[in-house]
Amino acid sequence: MQPSTGKIGVRVLLAGAEARGRLHLRRILAGSPGVNIVGHVRPGTGVDEAVERSGADVMLVDAADSKAAAQALTSAARMKMRALVLTSEPMLAPALRIGRPAVLTRPVELDAETSQSTFGISLHQKLLTFGSVAAAATVKAPTVPLLRPSSLSRPELIAIGSSTGGPQALPEVLSGISGKVRQPIVITQHMPAAFTHMLAAHLSRYTPAPTVEAADGMPLKPGHVYLAPGGQHLLVGRQNDQQLVCQLSDAPPEHFCRPAVDPMLRSITETLGGRALAVILTGMGHDGLAGCRALVAAGGSVLAQNEATSVVWGMPGAVAQAGLCRAVLPLNRIAEEIIILAGIQT
Repeated sequence: MQPSTGKIGVRVLLAGAEARGRLHLRRILAGSPGVNIVGHVRPGTGVDEAVERSGADVMLVDAADSKAAAQALTSAARMKMRALVLTSEPMLAPALRIGRPAVLTRPVELDAETSQSTFGISLHQKLLTFGSVAAAATVKAPTVPLLRPSSLSRPELIAIGSSTGGPQALPEVLSGISGKVRQPIVITQHMPAAFTHMLAAHLSRYTPAPTVEAADGMPLKPGHVYLAPGGQHLLVGRQNDQQLVCQLSDAPPEHFCRPAVDPMLRSITETLGGRALAVILTGMGHDGLAGCRALVAAGGSVLAQNEATSVVWGMPGAVAQAGLCRAVLPLNRIAEEIIILAGIQT
């Protein structure tokens, strides 16, 4: 076993899989923001030692080899380590009785194409949730978050930032504001390049508003939704000093992510001043905090998802704790508040 030096995000130890299976899992997770494979356990070797050497947060166990999976889960349970089991037959895998691990159904065959499937997206998001406890512990919310009255009469643009849990939260927000806001909507969701096209298609099923993966130079049209493509920051600028357009940037990752929320919000503030509304949804870390601070200083407004409805209250918790938010709301009330601030009544 050769642990990597990566220590950012959730640290994953692979177990239970043969060499080919480990290779495919590494490929599936390659480039996944916030997920770092720090080592692996070969079937038949000492699991306890591997856990101690890797410093992993979670054990990812492939149950295709049931004997190796049972050995790994027994060790994880003994060492009180969280585990996620991949199995194509959840009801038949005897190893699932050991330590009550989390379970994710995987395809019968893992291959190079799996990283671009819904399984690949689910695996990435599931692993990120395992890092939520440590991440959330870094942001302690006050009993009542300090709120900031809005000085914005009506935004020209709505910007949404999200990470862990975002693919589940975004549909509820978009469906709630569908047809009720005229402003363009730009979204940065932490997600690798292979998945954002599929996420855009997924989101389009929840709103009649045209929803696309953003392209460089694409005009921002009223009521349309633009999703940052994986691997590039989504910025907002003007064409001929008039039309708002999407601008894609290959600038270095921020907060270990590209796309990241802060570059998007910085560009919006530079282009529109305070004439924008930022919405920070569930996510690990504090991406969006600096961008929201700049937007609020320019006169803009910020909404944040509350802790109770967030998968991880890192990103929204950071802006709430900083006293930057007009409101901190449960997920099912965010759309209503956006509509109010957008200046269009239902």
